[in-house]
Amino acid sequence: MTLEKTGEWHLGSGTWQVQDLADRNHGPQLVRTRLGHDIAPDLLPADIASLMQARAADGAAALYPPEFHYSPVNGTRLAAPPASGAPWVPPAGAYPVRQVTQGHVVGLRQTSVPLHLQDKAGFHAESEPAARIKLPPSGDYQFISAPFGTHANALLALNPEKGGLFAWLPASARWAPLHGVGGVFLAESNLPYAAWRAELHYNFNSRVFVATDAGLACVTPDLAALQYEVRYAGDGPAVGAPLTFQGLVWAPVQQGPGQVALVSLDANGQPGAPVLLNDAPPLFGMGAPVGYGRTAIWPCMTGQLVLQRKPDGGFAAQFFPWPAGLAPQFAFGSPYLAKDGDLWQLCFDSNNHSYAYVALGKPLPEIEPALGPRLSSGAMNYRFATKHHQAPWTEPEHGDDGATNAVVIPLLEVGPRSTIGIKLASTVAVAQTLASTDRLRFQLVWDDHDGETTFNTSVLPQPWTLRLFTHDGKVWAYHPELKDILGWNLAA
Repeated sequence: MTLEKTGEWHLGSGTWQVQDLADRNHGPQLVRTRLGHDIAPDLLPADIASLMQARAADGAAALYPPEFHYSPVNGTRLAAPPASGAPWVPPAGAYPVRQVTQGHVVGLRQTSVPLHLQDKAGFHAESEPAARIKLPPSGDYQFISAPFGTHANALLALNPEKGGLFAWLPASARWAPLHGVGGVFLAESNLPYAAWRAELHYNFNSRVFVATDAGLACVTPDLAALQYEVRYAGDGPAVGAPLTFQGLVWAPVQQGPGQVALVSLDANGQPGAPVLLNDAPPLFGMGAPVGYGRTAIWPCMTGQLVLQRKPDGGFAAQFFPWPAGLAPQFAFGSPYLAKDGDLWQLCFDSNNHSYAYVALGKPLPEIEPALGPRLSSGAMNYRFATKHHQAPWTEPEHGDDGATNAVVIPLLEVGPRSTIGIKLASTVAVAQTLASTDRLRFQLVWDDHDGETTFNTSVLPQPWTLRLFTHDGKVWAYHPELKDILGWNLAA
């Protein structure tokens, strides 16, 4: 690669302007992104340097583009940037689109990579976080960490209800709004909290897939320009969250009365052929979708919208109503992932005034009665404050924890038999606790092979809506009523 000593350098990271290559105090400046957008004028050089991982030589103030390992002036080795770590797509850090295989179960509260708390032996209930980030503007946010036209993972805050998108500028320590290119903006979403999730295509210019009232949206943020591009699939509101299935991102879109189209986009945002379902009942009270093998499921209060891969390579959609008298209980967390790969949804049986688990995606109902509900993150489930990995309809052979007033609500599975959850005291049934809007005192607990580590105590309304995410080597906790986003260091 031959580069001029002055003028423009057209690199993979964007277009850089060089005034005088020999000037060791003023290095090349990024002037246009890889996508061809001008750099936002209010972006500080220090923010660009941090996000692009511009590299410096010892004793020089000049910074060079991330493609350079050695100084173009004298050949001095440039400082290596820190590793960005794995991306994060909310709400649970799922695999990026192109990393999902048929062996993966998609849509549970399971991170794609194991997480470990650094120096956890030193934590206690009143421990202070290692870092804080100020809250974005008023709203209720989800957080995404990935390269968005940047070499480092950038942090985005998405407000689904308002269609708002903000970028964290690390050097300025502020949130900056992103604007749609050409006046095309991200539409709002009315999906309930328990049903919302996103998908991510991980790349230098990563793409985010979200459900909106205008259909399935593919958003390509261009952070250094403080802009984004968005395109839509479907002719109506997306009534369920996106799910990666068979190499495509799918979401159900209401086309008209009684007609639902399962629309798809590939990782590049190109649409596929929709799969239509006519005479569909109303899809209300949605839960989060799940997928495994050749089946994807969008559960709702009326039943299951099921998408299946056919032997001829095509796709077919069906709707399976819940067995008579059974209603899903999405507030208790993810479906249970059985050892044979089947997924089981907790339901309330109004006929018997009890709970039961229903196998998902089965045309003929399979039901397992249960003595009580469990709080689930996928492979793990909690009976009050005790973690189990057996089927949730199986009662423990020894011990009785029914008299305890402690409850653990798992937020994430972060490794084999490892969870992060909230622990609180309650003297009422778990269902009543989950319906409460009172401010509750709770502890954040990391439960793994070493036992339970308490690392924070807070008081919040509905603390089970706390959002966890990873970014910059830390696990962060966000709630709209916290004063800051709180962060704790992760072990390498």
